[in-house]
Amino acid sequence: MTYVPPDRDDQALDQTQRLDIASPGLPAIGNGVDNMSAQPVDPFAGRPAVTVGYAEAAPPARDRVVFQFVWEAILLLLTLNALFLVYQRREEILGGAVTFDAVEGQLAALTPLLLLATGFALTLRLGAVNLAVPAMPGLVIALPELFVGDNPLVGLAYTAGAAAVLAVLFTILTVVLRIPAWLAGVASLVVIAGSFAALGKLSGAVGADGAGTWTDPGALWLFLGAAALSIAGGLLGLVPAVRDRFSRVKGAADGTGDREGGSVAVLLGGTFLALLLGALAGFLPAVFALETGVAGMFQASPDALVLGPQVLIVVFLAGTSPWGRRGGVFGTVLAAVAVWSLSLVWASLDERFMEWTGAVYAGLLLLGLFVSFGLDRLGRPKEYADVESDTAEMSPYDNDGTGLFEPTLPDATTAAR
Repeated sequence: MTYVPPDRDDQALDQTQRLDIASPGLPAIGNGVDNMSAQPVDPFAGRPAVTVGYAEAAPPARDRVVFQFVWEAILLLLTLNALFLVYQRREEILGGAVTFDAVEGQLAALTPLLLLATGFALTLRLGAVNLAVPAMPGLVIALPELFVGDNPLVGLAYTAGAAAVLAVLFTILTVVLRIPAWLAGVASLVVIAGSFAALGKLSGAVGADGAGTWTDPGALWLFLGAAALSIAGGLLGLVPAVRDRFSRVKGAADGTGDREGGSVAVLLGGTFLALLLGALAGFLPAVFALETGVAGMFQASPDALVLGPQVLIVVFLAGTSPWGRRGGVFGTVLAAVAVWSLSLVWASLDERFMEWTGAVYAGLLLLGLFVSFGLDRLGRPKEYADVESDTAEMSPYDNDGTGLFEPTLPDATTAAR
């Protein structure tokens, strides 16, 4: 049977009730809410676009010169010890008491060695070692009628002209023809040895009868001038811009860098200055009539080239880098005084020790090479680890504190495969 509801005249009551309950508000952070804006976000939407800023380039790393000064302090102590040995053997070396005249005689022989070492060290710092620099004094001394002459100023001009010709030749061989610097220096040596006949003819054409002289200012002042020149060059070499230019010159000379005009000009000018310093090591004793021999150099003649090791020993004991750019400030002066003092002490010993002179020079040269190697490595800029380049394992979940899955990050399981 079917139930039929009765008809009702009254209106049906609304059975619904309004709940008077306050809204709970937005969900708390961490439940699908972004940490920055506290607004609901899609947990699978990925990271928002990040604005990339361009940071300023970091300044170039600089050499650590503190190790060079530490070595020069040690070298100062060694030099004082060598001078003390000379003082102890003053009877055999100076012929008696230590007088100003006796010391000046030794300074007159020490000044050419210091000039040679300064010029040769300059070519090393340029990264283009020129083996012709130590041969320049022999060229001047062999032909004083031309390179000193009746008027020493004219002779000095001839000396500078010879240095300029050799500098241009060396630059062409290294920069244009890409000849290694040491081989270009050997070629310059051969050119010096082969030019004696032509220069002798030129000397006869000039008509100079002998070498003129200037008033001797004193060997002490000549030595102090050479020392000031060496120290000034060392101080200039501390400037970062100068060292950076030395590196670019080295690149232009050995073919690893660009042959830009500035680097080629510095190479030409630096080589000319080094050759001129070497020539002055022969010009000064001739023009001031100093009774001294020029020691520690290449002796160039038409028949032979003789190597003296003292210049190399002084340069490397001073801390000059064989790879260019780096060098000392006071080291060349201190090393020259120390080596010269030790040579005086060695020469004053008994004759039975003289046969070991070559072995002593070899030991000092190897010591100098070891010192220069160590200072070059310690003086290089400190290398810091690049944090951005490190490859660390990344989590597939966001690391901003929400703990949400981040689809833009690599999956750890995928990376493990």
